[in-house]
Amino acid sequence: MKDRIIIVTFFSLLSNLIWAQKSPIEIVSAKTAEIVNIKGSELTKLIGAVALKQSGTFLYCDSALFYEKSNRVEAFSNVKLIHQDTITITGNYLNYDGNSKMAFVDENVKLNDRTLLLETEKLEFDLNRQIGYYQNGGKITSGQSILKSVKGNYYSELNEFYFQKNVKIDHPDYNVICDTLMYQTRLKIANFYGPTTISSKTEQIKCSNGWYNTVTDQSQFSKKTILYAEGKILNADSLYYDRKRQFGSAFRNVVLFDSVQQITLFGNYGQVNGKLKKALVTNKALAIKIQNKKDSIFLLADTLFLMQEKPKQKACVLAYKNVKVYKQNLQSIADSAAYMNLDSCLTLYGNPLVWSGKTQMSSDTVLFLFKSSKLDSAVFLGNAFFANQEKTVHFNQLKGKNCFAKFDSANIDLLNVSGNAQSIYYAKEDSVNYIGVNLINCGEMTYFFEKGELKRVVSLFNPEGKIYPLDALKPHELKLKGFKWSLLNRPQKPVFQ
Repeated sequence: MKDRIIIVTFFSLLSNLIWAQKSPIEIVSAKTAEIVNIKGSELTKLIGAVALKQSGTFLYCDSALFYEKSNRVEAFSNVKLIHQDTITITGNYLNYDGNSKMAFVDENVKLNDRTLLLETEKLEFDLNRQIGYYQNGGKITSGQSILKSVKGNYYSELNEFYFQKNVKIDHPDYNVICDTLMYQTRLKIANFYGPTTISSKTEQIKCSNGWYNTVTDQSQFSKKTILYAEGKILNADSLYYDRKRQFGSAFRNVVLFDSVQQITLFGNYGQVNGKLKKALVTNKALAIKIQNKKDSIFLLADTLFLMQEKPKQKACVLAYKNVKVYKQNLQSIADSAAYMNLDSCLTLYGNPLVWSGKTQMSSDTVLFLFKSSKLDSAVFLGNAFFANQEKTVHFNQLKGKNCFAKFDSANIDLLNVSGNAQSIYYAKEDSVNYIGVNLINCGEMTYFFEKGELKRVVSLFNPEGKIYPLDALKPHELKLKGFKWSLLNRPQKPVFQ
């Protein structure tokens, strides 16, 4: 019994304390005031230049019904509520509870907190927590930005807005459409949740999550991120983008497609620079250049650069370290490469190795020349060496200072070596039987092929040679200096898939 008395006394004191903290609404002025009884409730009817107050909150309107006992007021026409000189709410109707300090405002509602203007038809505002809600459409004006949404929550003390359903931001420089958005009014940062599209005159970004600083134009996006900019499409798991600098960094599962140049770059990290017309991809970097419906060039390297010096000029791709090239009739490895003008010239550097059909080729530097997107010819500069496999242990070999190669639609057509040409050539009686092996030294030599098979050799400028029976020479005598058959290093298409 004693415990019950203590508990009841405690709650009685707590109730009195809470009521003591609630301040009553006071009438400041009105042209007329009349005490009336409506449905058994006594209230004061105020008409003309009505003014009321509660602590730091002031209410103005044309007329009002004041329920003194319940500490509540209904305000009508030209309603204005000012809270602590920081928040102003206007409308045509207001129902205000002085105990909970909840305000329900209706018809042509406007809220102004010195940093923005909120416009809606119905607004609930909690003056204690300084939180506002609207559920039937609202518009926010902040600087040059106009934001619209179906639902919105405003947290004045946190300077934050939460918007849901059909969210749209219009700004002279960009537009945003999303499902859910949180906007920090002081920092001018928008956070996106759900499918989002950000558009400007020069680019468009799509994502499912991210943030955007409306002052610095810097942003971070994640989940199905796509950037469209000047004919380029950049996909990635996440993206950082600086719109003023036109610079972006992409992370994981990066795909950069240039629709103008018809080339696609892949990797796990990428950068785009719109002002410098440059892009790079690294970490398992791969470039695919579609040449026609049946063939493409695959270029793999540690790092790939896509550059375009002039708007109407064809771009070029630079590849650095551990370069691999795959094409139906051509494969290669090199230290680095430059694919200039993306249709005319592919240059390989750093002792490249090249394969076409049964022929392996190498030199200090190789230039591949294309015509109408088809491989036409190649120039091998410095220490040119060629090996063509006849049988498992027999190799036609040709070496010299430089070489010119011609290709047909599918295979190598001819090789012309100039400068100290040396050759080991297996002469045939027919397609099966051999005459012997021919060792030749001369100033210039040309190999002619048919469907990838060596058919004829022409030696020019002081040729010296001799034909030996196949079993007359030792194995090391059947290899020119520098010979190394490296078929295991030949790139295969599955490497790029």
